[in-house]
Amino acid sequence: MGEMRRYLPLLLLFLFAGCSRSGDAMAPLLGITQPRSGAVSEGQKVTVEGYAFDDSGVESVRVGGQEVLPQAERGRKLVQFRFLVEAKKGGQVELELEARDTGGQVRKLKLPLTLDTEKPKLVLERVELTEDKLLRIVGKATDDVEVDRVVVKYGKTFSRLPLPRGKEVSFMIQVPATSATVIAVDAVGQRVERVAKP
Repeated sequence: MGEMRRYLPLLLLFLFAGCSRSGDAMAPLLGITQPRSGAVSEGQKVTVEGYAFDDSGVESVRVGGQEVLPQAERGRKLVQFRFLVEAKKGGQVELELEARDTGGQVRKLKLPLTLDTEKPKLVLERVELTEDKLLRIVGKATDDVEVDRVVVKYGKTFSRLPLPRGKEVSFMIQVPATSATVIAVDAVGQRVERVAKP
């Protein structure tokens, strides 16, 4: 139910659009929801997830010519699909997806996957104790594809910082400790950590 709720605004939009015209005048809408950043690590098996929508019904979704739409989903207006990809050496690979509706109209989508072999970089620019006995840490995490999250560990506490994802993420945190460990994780799970002491 939660999965369908994610696509509800999209579904309502196209149902409304479908009511305003007669016949099937549009190829299916095709989208990818995972992997979010398009980054994978070498040898990693990645689950690609996506959806297709068509007001007359989706008949087929193919990847590289191979059918990935389950039989039970065929003919529905909104369908979800998933398939596995194993990342090979070579930097970047491009998958071609094709969705076809019951009227024979086709939509194609190219999905680039980037091989991420480098760990993120983490720099602690300033570490100091405040007058209130808090440890203040100022720093920056960078990655060639995407920094997924930054976490600070002090004592037995792990706290994920409320930061946006991106290639470069700056942060300033204060924790009730005299030392802490800052951890940066990229889009494929590679991590680096730094001990913060004043």
